[in-house]
Amino acid sequence: MKSRSEFRFTAGRLSLDLAATLRRRPSERIDVLAPEGASARWLRDAGLVSDLLTLSPQQEVEIIALREAIWIVADTALHGDSLPRDAVMLLNTNACYPLAVPQLDAVTGAIRFIADNPFRTALASIARDAIELIGGPQRGQIKACEQPDCRMLFLDTSQSSRRRWCSMDRCGSRAKGAAFRSRHRPEPSGEELGGHGHGGEKQGA
Repeated sequence: MKSRSEFRFTAGRLSLDLAATLRRRPSERIDVLAPEGASARWLRDAGLVSDLLTLSPQQEVEIIALREAIWIVADTALHGDSLPRDAVMLLNTNACYPLAVPQLDAVTGAIRFIADNPFRTALASIARDAIELIGGPQRGQIKACEQPDCRMLFLDTSQSSRRRWCSMDRCGSRAKGAAFRSRHRPEPSGEELGGHGHGGEKQGA
């Protein structure tokens, strides 16, 4: 069993966390749900199911389809464009299923979620979160990481509303490091600028 560090839950909303499982969309994409059993582990680590599910190939396809629908709807909302109908329909369809019922364990004090169909219930929770985000007041707080090869979507809840990166530990650190190196790059010498120009030519006798 892999550790929780396999996934990141830093986007600020459950639905955006799912969208972020496809990393570096504009560059060399990394699908963290591609390994065997990863989708089931993500649902568990996100707190959507109490036990690790065994997902069918069709269910694997459905969670990826929901992920992509969330991303395209949120990205479109970020740019102020009209929402894509097919993606919106997929969100609405998944949101129709009932949510799980929380039950408190008297011995352990832990919460267990009871559902007739845990997978459908999990996807319903994700879809409803996306609908509430896109259709609610936090829609304007959706941002994309400014690192060009990342562009992960996240919810900016900072007081200044000036958050620029998905994570200061990752893209923020990389951006600051690149800026530092740029500021401290040595000035090119005369030869590097073109020592064979007028200043480097020998004068005739």
